[in-house]
Parts: sequence; structure tokens; C-alpha cells
Amino acid sequence: MSSSRYSIRVAGFGGQGVVTFGYVLARAASLHHSSNALMTQSYGPAARGGS
Repeated sequence: MSSSRYSIRVAGFGGQGVVTFGYVLARAASLHHSSNALMTQSYGPAARGGS
């Protein structure tokens, strides 16, 4: 069995559906390849009430 590793980055501003798209992409990839997927989120200071 061969093992492949993929890395995909999705970026955007609030309200563009980036988190939802990332979730759907990770879920579809894991179901299609019968493997695991990892999704992380990072918010900038403006989204956290900063400058």
C-alpha cells in the first residue's frame, strides 16, 4: 500500500466560508481515501477583538 501526503492551505477573510470549506474538503478527502484528515484554524488579532 502506498502512502501519500497532501498539504492544502485555504485562506480568506471573515464571512467567506473558509472554515466551512476547509471542513468539507477535509471530510471529503478522508472519506474518499478511507484515511484521516486534519484541519486547523487560526484567527488574526482583528478577529479576536484586537487592532
